[in-house]
Amino acid sequence: MSTLPSATNPTAPPAATTPNAGPPLNVEPLVREALADVALVIASAAALHQLDDDLVWTVMKRLDRIRVRLLRELKGLAPREEYEPGGARPPRIHAAVDEFLVRNRAGMGE
Repeated sequence: MSTLPSATNPTAPPAATTPNAGPPLNVEPLVREALADVALVIASAAALHQLDDDLVWTVMKRLDRIRVRLLRELKGLAPREEYEPGGARPPRIHAAVDEFLVRNRAGMGE
């Protein structure tokens, strides 16, 4: 009795487990989890360094605008029509924030 060779490669991992297989189909839970982590980092810094309450509210409002914009974009919804003030840019950016922004733009460490 003869058998035909298999067309599949038994040593190759399945396509779903290969790196760079593309984004998961539903990234919303991942985005929400990441935003929750960011909020907890802000809360920890606020508590540890006794940040001014108004500063924490301002930062969280900005994070919420980011959340809404990002999730609407992921869902394919149009941007919100209501006016969103841009807010004043800080006079300077902390070196750690600047480094994060550079790494984020370059996609470093991904």
